[in-house]
Amino acid sequence: MRSTVLILIAMLLAACGSQHPAAAPPTSVVKGTVSAGPVSPLARPGVPSAVVVRGTTVEALRGSQVIAATRTDQAGRYEFKLQPGTYLIRAQSDKYLSKEKSETVTLSHGQSLTVNLVFDTGIR
Repeated sequence: MRSTVLILIAMLLAACGSQHPAAAPPTSVVKGTVSAGPVSPLARPGVPSAVVVRGTTVEALRGSQVIAATRTDQAGRYEFKLQPGTYLIRAQSDKYLSKEKSETVTLSHGQSLTVNLVFDTGIR
């Protein structure tokens, strides 16, 4: 009986030592806006050349794997908290001439990047 208890304790100690540490919390940020433009064939002073795109999906990909996804808010803004590394930040929409806008970014620990994506409306 005593040897069985000692074996169980040894097995528990070995199992505890083989656990992998939990993944570190995201330490870097990618944020920005999604817009579409131009909105007029002629630029006019005081009139914005693009409009915000609300409710479109923005994804952070590593290779072909989607690591995070969100939708833009009423002001066209989005934000991701990510681990350091290289990501493709991509927005997609069927409403504009360009169906996809993306940018590749490399994040280091604690870094904050702004990535603004602009769909082409096709207005000339």
